Amino acid sequence: MNRTLHAMTPAPILLLGFLAAPAASPAAAADDGAPTFSRDIAPILQRSCLRCHRPGTASPMSLLTYEQARPWARSIKRRVASREMPPWHIDRTIGVYEPDPSLSDEEIATVSAWVDAGSPRGNPADLPAPIDFPDGDAWEYGEPDLVVEMQEDMVVPPEGPDLFVSFLAETGLTEDRYIRWIEVKPSKAGRRTVHHTMVYAIQDDADYVGEDFFERDDDPNRRDREGNPVGSLLIEYAVGNTGDIYSENTGKLLMAGSVIRFSGHYHSVGEEIRDRQRIGFGFYPRGVVPRRRIVSTRLFAGLPGSTGWLNNELSIPPGADNVRHDGYRVLDRPIQLISFQAHMHYRGKAMELEAIHTDGRRELLTRIRNYDFNWQIAYPYKNPPVFPAGTVLHVTSYHDNSENNPYNPDPTAWVGWGNRTIDDMAIGWTNFVFLSEQDYEQHTAAAATGAGAGAGGD
Repeated sequence: MNRTLHAMTPAPILLLGFLAAPAASPAAAADDGAPTFSRDIAPILQRSCLRCHRPGTASPMSLLTYEQARPWARSIKRRVASREMPPWHIDRTIGVYEPDPSLSDEEIATVSAWVDAGSPRGNPADLPAPIDFPDGDAWEYGEPDLVVEMQEDMVVPPEGPDLFVSFLAETGLTEDRYIRWIEVKPSKAGRRTVHHTMVYAIQDDADYVGEDFFERDDDPNRRDREGNPVGSLLIEYAVGNTGDIYSENTGKLLMAGSVIRFSGHYHSVGEEIRDRQRIGFGFYPRGVVPRRRIVSTRLFAGLPGSTGWLNNELSIPPGADNVRHDGYRVLDRPIQLISFQAHMHYRGKAMELEAIHTDGRRELLTRIRNYDFNWQIAYPYKNPPVFPAGTVLHVTSYHDNSENNPYNPDPTAWVGWGNRTIDDMAIGWTNFVFLSEQDYEQHTAAAATGAGAGAGGD
């Protein structure tokens, strides 16, 4: 076991719920055609809210029942109408994503009408069948084939700066296995203090995609700027993003002898908290090699011509808003893009991913327009696009270092790239699969006929 720890500046307290003064006393069933909780609101909560707002999660309140939801009705309306809840920070007019918990305009209007009508319960017979959620300690996708645990507790003091820590743990694998699903679980108490955790596999992987896009790096002893081993990203745990289950015939590789690195970010919550995170793996059967191997890598935005570590230098002047940085990566082979996720810090405001096609045509794939450091959300494409070799992936970041940014700790400070939360970053995480030329031709032919093809399709 190995552990490294870095102290950082405090992060804002994570507000997961609809925090505000409770509404008035419960209303009786409506008889005027107004929306009711049982018929209209409960299905919306089931689809978009209850994964977090139920007992045993990090959310500060449960919304499972009418009695639990009714006191928060006015706050629910306000947070839903402003699209703060459920957290989904992209421009909804660009791209189609699945799963997509965001509410339609019609659903938001229904919630608002329900609250304006006095938040009536309605007929309990109209309630949808309850969802059998696992309790907070159960694995969401079933019992894992392998569980790897941090080898000691992370002790978070009652007060102090944010902590960035790194723990290593042996997998004990004696053979290569392909991952079908993966899930990260902090301890029950630790869920209150974990902002996010990056989980890496340290392994001698000749197909590992290095930090520069598609640059191979099969040196298992490579270190980052803080001296931590660099490896293949498996998952980023954050509130609302606790696990991944891959499409049929796709998966990630965990190699024999691999070591797991938990790279976590913790903040204090007023009392001492002990956390020991676990990661569960569901594997394909022994000997099964999925047709598509999912790979994760980062697209960095930075200054033109910068020569710093990984060409990701930032310059965010004091008081400036909409500070733009760009990054470009040329594909050296065809790929299918599975998902996109932005990572910035306090000053992060927006990020875009664009494809510049080989004929010069530009296609905006995703626009994250209201980035919030408290939420690390991956946006999976419903119809994952494919691109040939020679396509340029272009990531653009925007930072707000002005006094109008409510999370800005110091608008008078110049901000550059750094691991501390008072510094900043501009990273676009991508999940993708490599395609052969034959695979690419099959995908484009299917798209031309309207048949389409999934991430793991034949």
